[in-house]
Amino acid sequence: MRREFFSKVNGQHLFSVFYSIKKHKKNEYRKHNHTQTELGFILSGKGEYVLGKKQFSVEKGNLIIVRSNEQHCIPDVESENLVAINIQFSPYFFWNECPNYISYAKIKALVNQEVSIDNLMTDSDMENLFSSLTRLIDQSKNDFLIARKVLEIVCQISDKIDYKEEFKPDTKHLHNVQCAIEYIKENFYKDITLIDIAKSAAMSRSYFSAAFKNVTGISPYNFLLTTRIEKAQELLKNTNKTVMEIAGECGFLSLTSFNKAFKSLIGVTPTIFKNSYR
Repeated sequence: MRREFFSKVNGQHLFSVFYSIKKHKKNEYRKHNHTQTELGFILSGKGEYVLGKKQFSVEKGNLIIVRSNEQHCIPDVESENLVAINIQFSPYFFWNECPNYISYAKIKALVNQEVSIDNLMTDSDMENLFSSLTRLIDQSKNDFLIARKVLEIVCQISDKIDYKEEFKPDTKHLHNVQCAIEYIKENFYKDITLIDIAKSAAMSRSYFSAAFKNVTGISPYNFLLTTRIEKAQELLKNTNKTVMEIAGECGFLSLTSFNKAFKSLIGVTPTIFKNSYR
């Protein structure tokens, strides 16, 4: 079950926490990416993890950091099951909730895949923090305690990231970018353009693109495309709709453009992806 957490001030989405279980498998490359930064902590099991061009073994006690739009998958699970607890963060969480505790440079490193970091961490302190988080998730309905533990985890991770570049975003535009993110989420299925998205943020097209990437780690176009493909994957897995119907519902003007975009991000065509879940 996924638990969602929102700001008590304005209702903005902060992060989601959920468990994932991968069964024993071999050479199953179901790549995907998403607009959020994701932390995946391995609770039990052993397998292989692919992140972009990197591939490494993972086991109990490992933490994997996946930034916005980084393509990843678990092709091999050597044990009977690979169990993880995952946290997916909105950009709003990092830029609005964390600056009092984490430098802007470290926030950028956690959001932007262009910053080089060690995506795989193993640390006894981290293991203790995630053990505490799992107990809270399983036993407590107190969202405040869970949110505090998640912030503690993010602070601990930031301390271990070796990135010291002087960086400070233009904070006056954080709200504008958040408006654009909400606009994309609400209108991704429509034929919207970069100009439309920039207008939703009350910014010029050229200035908006740079501000958006600073906050989210990816361009407005890639954010829109990834949002559409995320929704398409959900529909392909969970409905009996045709690939053509799903293409239209996710904002693609032709089956050709949908197939091309889907394969570029996921590595296979929508039809192959759909059949793999049947």
